[in-house]
Amino acid sequence: MPSDIDDTTTRLFFAILPDEPARDRLDRLARETARASGGRASAAFTLHLTIVFVGTVPAETLEKVRAAGDSIAWPSFELRLDALGSFARAGIAWAAPSRVPPELATANRELARALADRAVPADARPYRPHVTLARRCSRTVDGPIEPPIAWNVDRVVLMSSRLLSEGPRYREVAGWSTR
Repeated sequence: MPSDIDDTTTRLFFAILPDEPARDRLDRLARETARASGGRASAAFTLHLTIVFVGTVPAETLEKVRAAGDSIAWPSFELRLDALGSFARAGIAWAAPSRVPPELATANRELARALADRAVPADARPYRPHVTLARRCSRTVDGPIEPPIAWNVDRVVLMSSRLLSEGPRYREVAGWSTR
């Protein structure tokens, strides 16, 4: 069985995981969205909101990435996903906040800076926080999520990922409680 972190490289991202009630609602929404979009629903255990995507890095960089996470005073806040949408060219359907919580935007900026300070490159694209609900979508979806899916963020995780034919496989590498 392949490991998430091998001897040479690892693919990493920082994320927020939904609590159980939010995950259950997101799972139902993912299945509904996959049917509506002609896509494949994300498995419940893969549902997350990325704070910063680090990407594939040499395995020896892992400690620098952990140190960047250690340097952040992770804020506690309520995350409310109230918008359904698509990245049409990528074939992705997602749930997102219509307004990015300031705490989330700050965490993204501070973490990107902490990684850069340690010479760890991270995704430089504009931040568009979302939870991927379905992949390989042939039709776009959009609209409000009523009622919004909300939970209190009390933990941030560093995840490793492997992209397999049956879908992504994630493993928690480190975690931090919010304050």
